[in-house]
Amino acid sequence: MTAAPRRRGRRHQRGFTLIELLVTLAVTVVGLTGLMSLHIATIKSNERTGDAGDAVAAAQQTLEDLRSLPVQRLLAAFNTTTLPIDANLDTLAGPTGTTFRRRVIVTELTAVSPDLIKIRVEIAWSDDNANGAGSGTGAAAAFDHTVSLELIRTIGDSL
Repeated sequence: MTAAPRRRGRRHQRGFTLIELLVTLAVTVVGLTGLMSLHIATIKSNERTGDAGDAVAAAQQTLEDLRSLPVQRLLAAFNTTTLPIDANLDTLAGPTGTTFRRRVIVTELTAVSPDLIKIRVEIAWSDDNANGAGSGTGAAAAFDHTVSLELIRTIGDSL
């Protein structure tokens, strides 16, 4: 009689143990969590870049609107008869819902020439319209941004 071949227990089994599956699952979860946080950071960065582009466009448009006015109409627009002008304009809403605060400063450059004026436009906004923003202090100030554009023109210029 021939002896039946003996099977050796685990040597011929195929597949994964439960511990191997749990370790693989843990490594996969850690990797996916890192990818998700990278994705969220990329989205927020794109939103901030878009807001900055919208702020620059708003500053350019406001500056061009003011540049095209003769000085007398510029003064009348701000209900004053003399320079300097330091005024806040109406806020603008961006395409993503961000509120842009506009400020205009018009000053004479008499130290250089009596015929020159400087027009400065500042556009300020806060990331995600953070509460308390615009104060320049505290935790909300970390979310404040400002874009400024300025030009120098003569008093007699107008487009």
